[in-house]
This record gives sequence, structure tokens and C-alpha cells, in this order.
Amino acid sequence: MDRHSRELIGYGVAVGAVALALAIKVLFSGLGADHPFVLLPAAVIVSAWYGGRGPGLLAAMLAAIGADILFLPPAGIGVLSDDLFALVALLAEAILIVELTVRLRTARELARHEAASAELARREAAFGLRMREELLSFLSTKLQGPLMGMVDSLISARSAVERGESARAMSALDGLARDVRVLQRTTEHWVAEAEPKSENR
Repeated sequence: MDRHSRELIGYGVAVGAVALALAIKVLFSGLGADHPFVLLPAAVIVSAWYGGRGPGLLAAMLAAIGADILFLPPAGIGVLSDDLFALVALLAEAILIVELTVRLRTARELARHEAASAELARREAAFGLRMREELLSFLSTKLQGPLMGMVDSLISARSAVERGESARAMSALDGLARDVRVLQRTTEHWVAEAEPKSENR
């Protein structure tokens, strides 16, 4: 449904809500005997909440006109001073209701949007933390073997040198070289896998 259609529906709701409120008051004349406009603010609230400021103001105008025609003597716009004051008060009250309702709805939508944004940020942060933990676990698993082998080879080579065992020292250094090559191939493989992903972005 496009914006134009929603606006038309909002104005239709305004007309229908005011008509319904006036009809109920006419059918049940004893309802709100001391205040003949008792149902009209409710119609304005519904119109403003559903359609916004435009339909709300339309409902306010229709409520004032309908109240003048149906409930205030003499019929028509030429009303007595007390009736005119009542109509002005009704219209001012309706406009205030429209403004408060629209602002309340806007604040509600803003709060909902901020809550959705906060939830999205929380999910992204949780995803990033989870990826970080998985990456650290992967790195520790892949690098633990070569690094431990390098440390053992260095310890063996140092011990062999201190004892004057050159053959053992050379063997330990050869093992160290193998572990370094394994680590080098592993990092080169990661770089080769990461480069195509960076190019695709």
C-alpha cells in the first residue's frame, strides 16, 4: 500500500469515526447529558492516531460542525454566545488532542526504531565476539603444534651446544627449520585465501 492510499484511508477513518460518534450520541441522547460532546474527543484521538495530523484536524473540524448542527440550538452556524464558546472550546480541545496524539505516536515509533537499532547493534556485537573467539581458537589450534615444536627444538639445540654435541645441535636446528617452514606455509595459505575475498569486496 503506497503513501497516497494510506492517507486516503486515514481521512476516511476520520470521517467514519466522527460519524459513528455523532450517531451514537443521537441514538443514545441520555449519554453525556451534561456534556453533549462526550464522544467526539474519542473520534479525534482515533483519527489522529491512525492517520496523523491531517485526518486528526479533519476530525476536529467535522466534530465541531456536527456538534453545532445536531446538538446546539438554534440549528446552523449562527449560535448563541454560550454555544459559540462551547464550540470554540471543543475545537481547541480537539486540536490539542490531535497534537498530543501525533507527538505520542511519533515518540512511540521513534522508541520502537531505537529499540530495533539497539537490538541489531547487540546482535552484531555478539556476532563479532563469537567470530573473534572462533578465530582465536582456530589460530591456537593451527599454530600450537609448530610453535611448540620450535620451542622444543630451540631448547634441544641450546642444550646440545652447551654439551658440545654438534650433531645433536644440528638435528635440533633442522627440526626448528622444519617447524618454521610449516608455519610459513600455513600463513601463506591463509593470505592466499584472504586475497580473493578482499578483491570480491
